[in-house]
Amino acid sequence: MRVVIAGAGMAGRRLIARLAADRHDVVAIDLSRDVCEMVSAKLGVSAIAGNATDVATLEEAEINRADVAVGMMRQSADNLAFCLLAKSAGAKRIITRMANPKYSHAYKQAGVTTVIDVVGLFLDQLVLEIERPEIYEIASFAGGAGSIIRVTIQEKSHVVGKTIQEITKDRRYPHDCLIVGLFSSGERLKIPQGGELVRAGDQLVLSTLTVKGKDVAQFFEARKGISSIFSGKKGESTPLDVTQTQVELDTALEGTEKTDENSVE
Repeated sequence: MRVVIAGAGMAGRRLIARLAADRHDVVAIDLSRDVCEMVSAKLGVSAIAGNATDVATLEEAEINRADVAVGMMRQSADNLAFCLLAKSAGAKRIITRMANPKYSHAYKQAGVTTVIDVVGLFLDQLVLEIERPEIYEIASFAGGAGSIIRVTIQEKSHVVGKTIQEITKDRRYPHDCLIVGLFSSGERLKIPQGGELVRAGDQLVLSTLTVKGKDVAQFFEARKGISSIFSGKKGESTPLDVTQTQVELDTALEGTEKTDENSVE
């Protein structure tokens, strides 16, 4: 697959490295000649020193041959201009990261295939980690409408000692939620068939609608006794909406870092 990436800052370089390792045909564009030379030498990809919002630079990168064009530049306006030019040149798919949500409509109008709200993803994952550390989001899909999450079963959870089939038949079990994996310590990941027993410390992999995250969290949380309900003891778990993915957490962090002003990130 031929991928043209505009912006070889910290996040851009990590993406380039991943794609190059998977043997994709990658072309990087960055304002900094030093960055381009480093990317080319260390990652073995084509790198063009120039402005990704300039038609001549994109022609040199043969943007018209791109299966995917990715905007990884620091400024939303630059990414928008790149996406418009990539679309007009015939790039098959266009992906961009979005730091400023005000550009969301403009990106859609520009024909962008996928817009990734890196700041929103970072904040969602951070809140999830703070409030519900036993729930970890692996990935999101369908534009964030669906989530794949991993839930660690606590010792006092009401599902301990039950089979997968018994859990899913519970009348309180949230709709639109599938148990797609079971991992026990010292064992391989299993694709559940229904008869597997769930124990404390096990990890369940679930596929669910993102809006159902709160229901999922409430269902699997530890069992509460009457005394704890009235006492409101410190440390009592609080339900949380399960939101978008870890996949872009590092990218979001990097997008907020101070970088070389001569490099387009």
